[in-house]
This record gives sequence, C-alpha cells and structure tokens, in this order.
Amino acid sequence: MRNRHILLILAISFILTSCGIFKTHHKKELIDFENNLISSQSIKFQGYYFTELEWEYGEYPPYPIDEYYKKTGIKKIKHLSIFFIYEDGFVLNISGINGLSHYYCARKEAYENTYESAHKTIELMLESQNSEIKQIKRNCRFRPDDINNKGLAKINGDSIKIQFYRIESQNPGKDSFNSAYLHEINGIIKNDSSFVIKSKTQFRYNKTKSENRLFKFRQTKQKPNIENYFKKRKNQFK
Repeated sequence: MRNRHILLILAISFILTSCGIFKTHHKKELIDFENNLISSQSIKFQGYYFTELEWEYGEYPPYPIDEYYKKTGIKKIKHLSIFFIYEDGFVLNISGINGLSHYYCARKEAYENTYESAHKTIELMLESQNSEIKQIKRNCRFRPDDINNKGLAKINGDSIKIQFYRIESQNPGKDSFNSAYLHEINGIIKNDSSFVIKSKTQFRYNKTKSENRLFKFRQTKQKPNIENYFKKRKNQFK
C-alpha cells in the first residue's frame, strides 16, 4: 500500500512538472476593471472594431487553404483581427478570422478569400451562440470561462488603451500552454468609429514596438453574450 502511495505521489509530481500549474501573469498591470465605464460619446459599442491583415502561408498550408492554393496558386490569405468593446470596459479579441476556413460555429454556403467573407464568418459566429441546436449553442459561446483573448479597455481623452490575455507556454518546448500573459496596445481615437494603434507591448518580454494600424467599426445586430471575465472573478485579480 505504501509503495502505491509513493508511486501516486511521483506520478502527480511528474504531471505537475511537465505540464505546469496554470498561472495568470501581470495582474498588477491590469486596468482598473471595477470602476471603468466608457462613455458612448467616445466610441460606438453595437458592433466590433476590425483591422485587415494578409498572411502568406509556407510550403504546407492547412486545409482548406492548401486546396485553395492548389487551385489558384495564391498563398496570401486575408484575415481580420477584431475587438468587441463593452461599456464597462470589458474586451473580447478574436484574431486570425478568414473567409476560407470551415469554422464549426460558422458554416457557410460559400468560402472566399475576401475580407467580406471573413466578416460573414464573424456574423455567423454571433448567430451560432443563440442556436436552437443545444450542442452548437453550448460550443459557440465564446468560451466565457477561458481567460484567453479576454481583456480590458480604457479611454482617456482621445487616447485608447486595450489589454488582453494570451495563453502561452511558460517554458516553450517543455510544457503545455499553461500561462496567461498580458498584451497591451495603445492608440489614438480618430472619431467614434475608428482608432489607430501606435504601439504594442508584450509584458512577458518587457518589449514595446511601434505600430500604425487602423481599426474601423462595423455594426452588428448582436454581440457575444458574455459577462465581464474580470468582474466575475475579481478576487482572482486582487
């Protein structure tokens, strides 16, 4: 019996060592989420802010991009990175959305390498969260209990700061994705429906680099039905 206990302890120790205990970093750098209302005169809320990106895939692109490449010879794929911003300062980031991939929560009749097709994907993702099919509704809720891609925004005059967490490996090559690291972008609000990002900071590496990327507003009928992750778990961030 004693030997079994020893083996169990060793097994648990091995799992914790190899996988690591999940950790949320940079809590002290977070925007004050308990008292952080954003005025509707600063920006619009009923939709999302997006920027247009184009990525070129390597020799072995994933399906269905590989099929598209075989047909067209094009490896540059149009993507969107978007932010949903809420009046209480909560932010949801969705990045890397394209119009070709067959997302579970956004099944379409036509898949195209266009920004408009990528916007259609987002529209269908929003519709899926209210699906009458229980399995789809359950799996397309924008992961409310997952800190990944959740963040906060703060506006001061014409300046905007957006922070968001990314789940990454604490020890690359040695463990799983077991840590949440904070990222921050800072920019200038042009008007109530656009802002320009001027810098991006990775707190993990204490690095800031210059940016010059425009985010524009797109109105939607609905937004992700999700609570403010930080207010819901405020004791976790004290």
